Amino acid sequence: MRRTKIVATIGPASGSAEGIRALVAAGANVIRINCSHLTTEQLRRQFLDVRAASPDTGILVDIQGPKMRYTGPERSISEGESLVLGTDILGFDTGVRSSDALGLKVGHRVLLDDGRLECRITALQGTDVSLSVLRGGLLRTKKGVNLPDTEVLGGVLSTKDIDDIAVARELGAEIIAVSFVQHPEDVVRVRELAGPEPLIFSKIERPQAIERLEEICRVSDGVMAARGDLGVELPYEELPSLQRRIALTALKMGVISICATEMVESMTTSTRPTRAEVADVSAAVRDGFDAVMLSGETAVGHNPPLAVSSMVRIAEVAERNLQMPNWFADENPETAAVTAAAAALAKRINADWIVALTYTGYSARLLAACRPSCPIIAVTPDEQTARRLSIVRGVYPRIGERNPDVTRSIEHALSVSRSAGMIVPGNKVVVCVSRLSARSDADTILLHNER
Repeated sequence: MRRTKIVATIGPASGSAEGIRALVAAGANVIRINCSHLTTEQLRRQFLDVRAASPDTGILVDIQGPKMRYTGPERSISEGESLVLGTDILGFDTGVRSSDALGLKVGHRVLLDDGRLECRITALQGTDVSLSVLRGGLLRTKKGVNLPDTEVLGGVLSTKDIDDIAVARELGAEIIAVSFVQHPEDVVRVRELAGPEPLIFSKIERPQAIERLEEICRVSDGVMAARGDLGVELPYEELPSLQRRIALTALKMGVISICATEMVESMTTSTRPTRAEVADVSAAVRDGFDAVMLSGETAVGHNPPLAVSSMVRIAEVAERNLQMPNWFADENPETAAVTAAAAALAKRINADWIVALTYTGYSARLLAACRPSCPIIAVTPDEQTARRLSIVRGVYPRIGERNPDVTRSIEHALSVSRSAGMIVPGNKVVVCVSRLSARSDADTILLHNER
């Protein structure tokens, strides 16, 4: 059974009820809604469409954040040329804020057209930014602007972002992803707006986030290696090691991780991935990411379900004979005491399943962080908890009642697992549950042999 989860982005090619159901049938575990291409009202409608088409599927709402785009006329610029652009032309949604109020400084680089063109700031005056061209070419309108040396001041949320978060909270989104995180405070601010229910994922796509990766993980439920802008703002040859660093840091700190951007980009137009893309997806799986994500491949691609099923096949093969160290337990011996013991027992007896009884999903996530050798069936009475767990590596949520009597709860969880066709005769099952309090961390491990 595949452990790595797949996130599929919906768009014009897949946003219908039939398209959404086809993605899920092909193997998508979570549906992503990209707010960068939607108004707040369109977000609301698309969210409700996904929930109606596939009620059991988790939804990730990806907040746009301060993505800057050059809005001036198309023109050619040459190496050594000087030019002056206003902060509004550089795409800041800032009104009349001056360049220094935004954190820009002389000597900082300005990357245009998603990194294809490079300039350096030579002077700042009010809202005017004077630039010297280091690498020229055709400067096209509406293309991305990146400031790799600049810590952009004023936070990461626009008015639209705040409105989108309010809708995500109202409708019960399972995951909210925050773009262009620079500080832990950016995540705390989103948590204040989103409330306690959704998982908050920080998109790691700026050098400032890499520098503060551990601090950001401490206040996040998950992180996303957003390789698009990260590969623009940092040298592209560093991406593989940065990707591995993000995955390993998440593993050690027990947070969920997603690898994103151009995973099988060629399948936007092709019927099969390139060999390099197959190797890339396989590397992400073996790095230990909880999930891999499809963007344009399923949003605007010619065959979104085929892109998903291709990712499924690659992940399944990459997982063969994959044994991962228990980084989380080594770094957090007290927090992981019971769950690490359950994972160790499962490996020692070659268990087929771990069954976790959980209300909030926390104990199931702790188990998954220990990267056990077998998959986890998380039985919960709460539907939203089940949908939240759909992003967690190796966790397969099922809905089941929780009886005040622990023994009956365990019997019911095993029954639910049998009915789902998961536990079959001959299986060895490790059960992880709390006897002290139904809503506390797991404190008890049981061994069950299915007959």
